[in-house]
Formats: sequence, structure tokens, C-alpha cells
Amino acid sequence: MRLLDSKLYKADLEKAVKKADLEKLDGKSIFITGGLGLICSAVIDVLLTYGNVKKIYVGARDETQFFERFGEIDKLSFVKYDALEKLQIDFIPDYIIHGAGLASPELYTSMPVETILSNLNGIHFLLEFAKKNNIKKILYISSSEVYGNKETIESFVEGKYGIINIDNIRSSYSIAKRASEMLCKSYSQEYGVNTTIVRPGHIFGPSARKTDKRISSDFAFKAAKGIKLEMKSSGLQKRSYCYSIDCSIQILYALINGVNGDVYNIGHDKITTVREMAEIYAKAGGVKISSVSPTESELNDFNPMNNSSLDNTKIKKLGYSDTFTVEEGLTHTVKIIKEINCF
Repeated sequence: MRLLDSKLYKADLEKAVKKADLEKLDGKSIFITGGLGLICSAVIDVLLTYGNVKKIYVGARDETQFFERFGEIDKLSFVKYDALEKLQIDFIPDYIIHGAGLASPELYTSMPVETILSNLNGIHFLLEFAKKNNIKKILYISSSEVYGNKETIESFVEGKYGIINIDNIRSSYSIAKRASEMLCKSYSQEYGVNTTIVRPGHIFGPSARKTDKRISSDFAFKAAKGIKLEMKSSGLQKRSYCYSIDCSIQILYALINGVNGDVYNIGHDKITTVREMAEIYAKAGGVKISSVSPTESELNDFNPMNNSSLDNTKIKKLGYSDTFTVEEGLTHTVKIIKEINCF
């Protein structure tokens, strides 16, 4: 059973799309890289539910997985895409949303070279393409990890940063994201390429793949399967968790309403701790939570940010408002995974 066949997921999509103003995308074509990932596959689901986009080109590595996820849909076209390789496409879309790149914490330490190059090469090739072909806008999906660590308890506001430890190999991801953002801003200033950057917080949802080892995805699948959740930290870290459908609407608002060269945080109004997230999942799945000591390898993969909560005031000024509470999103995620038997 495909995700788009889930009654609850379709209802959530319809609820979010009904209150969103996406008319500027009517009749437009969009190239979306990373189209099988947690965030961008949900963006595609939102656009399909909206229904008025002319064409969606889905950039991904595996065509078989593309058809397993979406099936045969007239508005969708698979495009073989690898962020490490030079861009080769034979169409010119109106918009580009770039979300491809390594996004699993264990890879930041085991494959730091690929982590850096997939980010820098991917956005560089697309910016060159946008410059040469007068693309309306390219939206770059960055990360809240660009903010680094800080001691204060306030949520991060765009333009205010903490410290990234450049001696820690895990920083390959956050530093690559910072450099990619600067490349976007540079193409905007030097060549007039219309770019907008978004920084998602911790996104969750049934659009995650079963192989996704990020804690918000791993816990969702385990809770749906009835498996005990193992906490390997205090769980007191503060996060801006956000349902992938709400995240997708925010991304599309930034695409059509965002200012050239500007950046927007993507997250929910409510700040949630890792422990609170786990407790909601556990309740939805009817499972228990236990405390387990992490291995040294797991410790190296941990996000070093104790507080990565985001201030989302700026994206709300573009007209966005949350459709789901964090608890609704987390609970629905477990229910939807159960519904489609995606274990």
C-alpha cells in the first residue's frame, strides 16, 4: 500500500492544502531534487493534492523506488539525479527546489567527503543552470544545524549564530550547509539569480523512508511496529519538530513569497524536547521507553546542539500558519505507518 493511498494521510494533505494559498504555482513546472526523501517527497504530495501545478520533475537516484513511492502519475516525471554528478537535464522548469544530499547523521562521520561534496556540487550545478536558463527561483533546503551551538535558551532567529566545532568531523554537514547557503547568496548578488534559503528544524512524518535512522523517523517506525523505544540521551535537547506536511507548506510559501537572497526558518510554533517527542510516539504506538547507554560510535553521530529550536516568526509573515500541532503530527505519523503497514 502506497503512502498516498492512506486515508488519514490524504485527509491531512487536503486539510493543509485547503487553507494554503498556492495560486502562484498554477500552471508552473517545478524540478525537485531529493524527491524520495522525507521532506521533498512530502512537498510533492502537497503539490499533487493541490493539483494545479503543470509538471513536477522528480530528481532521484532510483527509478524503481520512485514508482514504488508514487506509481504512475501524469504530472510526475522521474529524472535520474545524483548531487555528486554534473547536472544533465533536457527541460527548463519554472522553479527548482533543491533538497538532495546526504541527510543521515551516521554518514556525516563515515562519509564526510561525500557529505561535503554532495552539498556543494549539487547546489553549484543547479545555480549555474538557473543562471543560464533564467529560472524564476531556486529554493535551497538547508538545515537548522548551520546555527551551531550556543549557551542561551532563546530560539534561533535568522542572522544570529552559535559556534560550529570545525575540528569535529561530524561538522562536515553543518559547514557544507553554511558554504552552500553562501554560494546561493553569492549567485544572487553577483549574477542576479533569484534564490531563497530555508532552514528546516527537525522534520518528521510518514514520508520518511524505513531506512531513515534519524531518531524522529526511527522511533516512528518502531512505535508503529510495537517495539520499545530506547532513549540514548537525557532527551532534554530542545527541538523545533514539525510535521512534514506543515514543513512542505512552509517551503512552498518561501518559494513563491520569499525575498530574493533571504533565509527562513522552518518549524513549528511549539518547542519540543526529544523526550517529549518520544513520549508522544510511545503513547501512539502503545509501547514503553527505556534508557540505554549509547556506543562510542553513536555518541560521535549525535547532534551536538542542545538547543536547536527555531523562531518561525519570519515565515509566518509570508502568510503561513500551522495546520497541525506537534502532537497531532507525531500521532498521525504512527497511525499512518500502521495503516499502510510500512514496516
